Amino acid sequence: MSKIQPPDFLAIADGIKADARRYAKVYCLQWFDDSFQKGGFTDTSFQAWDKRKEPDGRPGGAILVDTTFLRKSLSVLSETNSQIQFGTHVPYAGLHNNGGRMRAVQNVRAHNRTRKGKREQVKSHTRRMDTKYPKRQFIGESQQMMKGLDNWLLNEVEKRFKQI
Repeated sequence: MSKIQPPDFLAIADGIKADARRYAKVYCLQWFDDSFQKGGFTDTSFQAWDKRKEPDGRPGGAILVDTTFLRKSLSVLSETNSQIQFGTHVPYAGLHNNGGRMRAVQNVRAHNRTRKGKREQVKSHTRRMDTKYPKRQFIGESQQMMKGLDNWLLNEVEKRFKQI
């Protein structure tokens, strides 16, 4: 008579936990990258980003994508057994993601410029800048993203326990 060995449930749980963290990192980073592709963020529903008010030098260019530096900078900032923190170290990311107002004083050096064919001397001066940035969220909590992770986890648990 052979003894039936009970499955090692702790090993199965540890395997699912490790795979879930790996899957969540890839899935969430792809979710945030898709915001740039779609031109908006999806939480409970899709919220498209505001269009540009003034045309820039890139007609038809995607919003928030000039050099793709911001888009490619999205990464995992910290990770523990129970939490993963996503973000970026780009200094202007928060201003674009949350919207806001930037007030600054710009110092302009003395320089020469040509206007109407004549060379002019421009004295050094300061200029006040007051710029509003609309909220164009590309990273944050999303109910649909979490629902996708929950579905993956349930399917993975069912699949692994059917193999026993």
